Amino acid sequence: MTPGEPAAYRLFEVVGLELEYPVVDRELRPQCFVEPAFRLLHGRPTSDVEFDNVGFSNELAAHVFEIKTVHPQPTLERAERQLVSGLGRFQRLLHEEFDARLLPTGMHPFMRPNQTTLWPRAGRRIYRTYDRIFGVRGHGWLNVQASHVNLPFGTEAETVRLHNAIACLLPYLPALTASSPIYEGKIGPYVDNRLAFYRTTQKRIPIVTGDVIPEFVDSFRDYRNRILKRIYRTLDDVPGGNVIQHEWVNSRGAIVRFMRRAIEIRVLDTQECVKADVAVAVYVRAVLRWMVHAMEKEETPLPPHAALVRDFDRVIRHGRNANVEAPHVGRRHASRRIPAAEVLGWLLDRARAEVSHEERPYLGLVADRLREGNLSERIAQRVRRVAPRGGARRRDAIRRTYEELADCLERNVLWPG
Repeated sequence: MTPGEPAAYRLFEVVGLELEYPVVDRELRPQCFVEPAFRLLHGRPTSDVEFDNVGFSNELAAHVFEIKTVHPQPTLERAERQLVSGLGRFQRLLHEEFDARLLPTGMHPFMRPNQTTLWPRAGRRIYRTYDRIFGVRGHGWLNVQASHVNLPFGTEAETVRLHNAIACLLPYLPALTASSPIYEGKIGPYVDNRLAFYRTTQKRIPIVTGDVIPEFVDSFRDYRNRILKRIYRTLDDVPGGNVIQHEWVNSRGAIVRFMRRAIEIRVLDTQECVKADVAVAVYVRAVLRWMVHAMEKEETPLPPHAALVRDFDRVIRHGRNANVEAPHVGRRHASRRIPAAEVLGWLLDRARAEVSHEERPYLGLVADRLREGNLSERIAQRVRRVAPRGGARRRDAIRRTYEELADCLERNVLWPG
């Protein structure tokens, strides 16, 4: 293995996790304190900081902070401990030096895109290119926080099956993970408003995002030809498009990162605490392990891609209650639609046999969320109950709710909502 080359792991041997959060002040206003905080931690200006087994980095918006596992971990229980420790260190610095904190969930409930700026250091050329081509001064770019789960390659055949299994699972995950019910102080029209914005951010060049749900492929060559080369050819005709002709320009809900030898899953809204994000990652990894094995034994045929796209659109709008086709999920009445929560519950039953003893308790948290509601549904329900008529009382209800969620992040506990 040459220096800098990623280690070769077996399929599902390890997992990596990335989490994004906006920095806010006491009034929950977004504040661009990430760069000065990194300068204090590192002793000089930088865009990346590492402590032990976690890394801190920037995002497109200067007020958004990312924490990630530096090295892939064999268990997510270990990843939780590392991420909580790293978050604690960064939160203490924010408190002591800036009187600020981190805010969880997939979208900031009050901010307007003009309240932040683009990251001023590393990556500026890329960010400015995105802005020139797509115009990034909107919610889908500057007001989005996600959890990214990274799963390692296996053999080429195994990795292709994993990619196709991810495409089969992605449409239903927002029913579990949506946490973005509110933006600009109002309850939005979707259960997952982050993904509703995300779908259209690159509409000027729609091939970049596609249908969000990745196309099925049968080899690495097919992936490069069907997805990457089509994007690159389109960017050839765009002034400055060569700057972003890299594998990460693909903005589908899961992308193959050949340089990392991993597939990155992107459709997950950030939850209220690391424990909840880890529970989601445990569920995703276990379901995909089962699905890949089922595909290998030809027990799960690939469904029509168009059906998956239709289901995804329904789920981001209606959440757990979306009536979906899910033609690839085993059930008695395949001719009728069923709630997305039922699809995820059926898959949860298969996942139970695919987790370690240390990770099994996390699936109980997933079961609770499928039964009681995802975070987005529960936040909206709380706000409507406390302030049914809107106005100043509703804004206050939103503020108090998100203060509770910020407390949950600091204590790494689930929101009782």
